[in-house]
Amino acid sequence: MTSSFRNKQIFRAVQWIWAALVFVVHVAPVDSERARRFDFPFADKWVHGILFFALAGISLLARDSKRSLRDSVVLIVVVCAGYGALLEWIQFSFTDERSGDVLDWLADLAGMLMGILLAKTIEPRLNRRS
Repeated sequence: MTSSFRNKQIFRAVQWIWAALVFVVHVAPVDSERARRFDFPFADKWVHGILFFALAGISLLARDSKRSLRDSVVLIVVVCAGYGALLEWIQFSFTDERSGDVLDWLADLAGMLMGILLAKTIEPRLNRRS
């Protein structure tokens, strides 16, 4: 087993774990007392951006090397955008303490794009080490 293949397997496992964590963060009840500790302008948007920054970056690093970079980026954009929209709909439809918000979804998209850009930048360096 080559080191590059092993790295891809690790990134794929982390990708699924992180996607599950993103789901839990979106649907878990909010303790309003704890939430006040992180009360700064647009705090929730930052959280959304960071969650999807990591998800998209990890996803690009986990990509199948047989798929072109362009195709991988398109797939990640479509899946992450859809996942973010689905989570906002779940918040709107099935949670009492949460509400779906288009601005949260836009923060997801902004984080996703930045995550892709960073991963695209560091991927060649990771592949050279392998």
